[in-house]
Amino acid sequence: MDFDGNSTAVRRRDILYADVIVPRHIERSFTYLVPPTLAQVISVGSRVLVPFGRVVLEGAVVSLAHELPTEIRAVSLKEISSLVQDGQNPLLPPKLLQLSRDIATHYVAPWGQCLRLVSSPFATRLTSPTRYRYIVTPEGRLALATGSCPDDLRPTLQRIARRTTGILSSTLHLTQRTPTLRMVDALIKRSWLARVAPDNPNVNERKRPVKAVANEHSDRARMDTALFYQTLPDSDVSWRAHISQCLQSNHMRKLVLQAPWPDRIRRLADAIQQAHSLRRSTIVITGEIARALWLRQLLSTLTGVQITLAHASSGSDRLEQSHHSIPSVVVGTRSVIFAPIESIGLIWVEGEEDTALKEPQEPRYHAREVAGMRAERERALLVLASAHPSLESKFDAAAEHHDVQRNAGLRPRIELVDLRKESGRTLFSQKLISAMQEALEMDAKVLLFLNRKGYAKTLVCRDCGWVPRCVSCAVPFTYYRDAGRLTCRYCGSSDGLPDSCPVCRASHISPLGDGTERIETETRRLFPHAKIARIDGDTLRRPDSAHPLWESARSGAWDILIGTQAFFRRDPLPQHGLVGILQADSELHISDFRSAERTYQLLIDAADLASPASAGGRVIVQTRFPTHHAVQALLSGNPDRFYEEELGTRRLLSYPPVCHLAELSVTGKNRERVEEAAKRWAMDLGQIASDQEPLVVLGPVQAMSTRLRHYHHRMLVKASDHRILSRRVHDSVERLEREYQKGRIKFTIDIDPVETGQG
Repeated sequence: MDFDGNSTAVRRRDILYADVIVPRHIERSFTYLVPPTLAQVISVGSRVLVPFGRVVLEGAVVSLAHELPTEIRAVSLKEISSLVQDGQNPLLPPKLLQLSRDIATHYVAPWGQCLRLVSSPFATRLTSPTRYRYIVTPEGRLALATGSCPDDLRPTLQRIARRTTGILSSTLHLTQRTPTLRMVDALIKRSWLARVAPDNPNVNERKRPVKAVANEHSDRARMDTALFYQTLPDSDVSWRAHISQCLQSNHMRKLVLQAPWPDRIRRLADAIQQAHSLRRSTIVITGEIARALWLRQLLSTLTGVQITLAHASSGSDRLEQSHHSIPSVVVGTRSVIFAPIESIGLIWVEGEEDTALKEPQEPRYHAREVAGMRAERERALLVLASAHPSLESKFDAAAEHHDVQRNAGLRPRIELVDLRKESGRTLFSQKLISAMQEALEMDAKVLLFLNRKGYAKTLVCRDCGWVPRCVSCAVPFTYYRDAGRLTCRYCGSSDGLPDSCPVCRASHISPLGDGTERIETETRRLFPHAKIARIDGDTLRRPDSAHPLWESARSGAWDILIGTQAFFRRDPLPQHGLVGILQADSELHISDFRSAERTYQLLIDAADLASPASAGGRVIVQTRFPTHHAVQALLSGNPDRFYEEELGTRRLLSYPPVCHLAELSVTGKNRERVEEAAKRWAMDLGQIASDQEPLVVLGPVQAMSTRLRHYHHRMLVKASDHRILSRRVHDSVERLEREYQKGRIKFTIDIDPVETGQG
């Protein structure tokens, strides 16, 4: 089904019917009668209010007709209540409407959930013309405490009293037909309940205003711009010419740009200026809002073009400068790809390998893939940019590839420490301690990088580096300390704990990983007079303390910085005289087939924070796997050494990019029903018809449930064609949901899953 301008011009007759999609976990549309007052103004894409059960929902019209299918009776239809009047565009653009349909098909998600992506007001749930927040008064709390509240009113009053900030009327499911509304009215009359506007700024206010954070970035961005112009050579003339050609070609083009960040930003600024000169808009996507703020400021200065920031507001992205109907350039996080702008010429994904580009909730889209879908619809240029592209992009045969190698003179000196030759429990090798002492004596800054903030859930031999792995899946076993077992999270095979290493016969086998807090404690013991700070997901959690900490790190206020991959989520840090990578291989031992790729990316990012060798810059890499291709590629400065060997491993084991994956989950409160449904699902997908490509199904295996008293089984499905994978999964889950609709069993689908990094 395609949605274009002509589809809205339906000939009007006496009776008109509309198929409407609503924001529920329901795939099909619902048919409504169009009232005569709307017949001349309604069209495909119109946002409408419709009665749905006991509530009123906002939906979108996806088709109009003057005749009903034979199975639908006109007398049973309800009327559309009205068009949405909220100051936003009442009509979804045809291209965005079709994009939502494409996402639903690709990610096997309900269309209504996908429509919420392309229209932020679509997610608003309406139960009455005005919503309120209900808060228990002091008199009401006294009535509960003294027992003077009547029995019929007590449950409602107790429910609201449990939340100090109150409850929205929509949360209470208030309608004229529910007893709760009568209870609320009675409580208000007794002055035990107060009704306030939901937008009260004093209620539940926890987030700092994005504009305030943006202002804090402006001075830093201006300083970055000055440094930018001092250090970066002139832009590649051939790049400008090629971008101009792509923008004028009037069909979708895809480029993969592998380059250091200054080269990427310079080329991004050039591309924005090229698109702007052709009166075409640009969307820039990045993984983190802090990175988007910095990019917005830097690009504004570099291009001279007005940049609009899209940022999170009540769970959805909105345009900061909403009075501009068609901003020329929009920068934001993953959901900015749905920005309602026209005449798009350029979509740039900055840091395309970032796991933050994957949406963790349904529909679980990846912004990189959706960017390709939208570029196809808009006939736009898509650029996937990174210092270390994902394997999916690096080996994308449909893309042009542009590599900009880092100047060899800017590389630091990289030295290797084999931890197998050090004390089994050491955090710092003697070489690293000596290098830190030398750097501090010379007033050079030290940065200590740890791949993760917690403990890796795996075992390792402290003498030779052996790690127990699943024979069939080739990923490290997950170590379950309470159960005393090793289990594969993909296929479910398990093994007991080894008494000794099967390679070197040593008995020094223990869980791998030391947290940043222990690193900080040990660093303070070794260097008691140094100024030391820690930057990780914990220290950056609170915005009011995170900004001063980050700015002090940017200004060089600390002698030693200790941190995780949180170093790379904001504007770039200055280079340090010494970078120590404490456990270069710890990310290799997580149960994820992308662990080597993630390790390589983090090693490159950490090494880039060291000054050039000509200025005394050093990187000391501590590892128990000195011959691993991720480590060797870093030492040699040759990215192809990593990519070619990693692709060979993926091809041998049939992992992306040589195939597509679906992670499927079954959850519920009944253990037997969950296990039965999971086995039925796996069996259904594993069946091979004569005209179907076989799917590889790993599992199902029991998994840890995130909800109390719930059971969870999961499986992994592989296929060479994503269309076949999506269709087969869609057909199978449709059958199972019909069969288990009364069993309170939930089926969850994640097409092309991505493990989220720790911070």
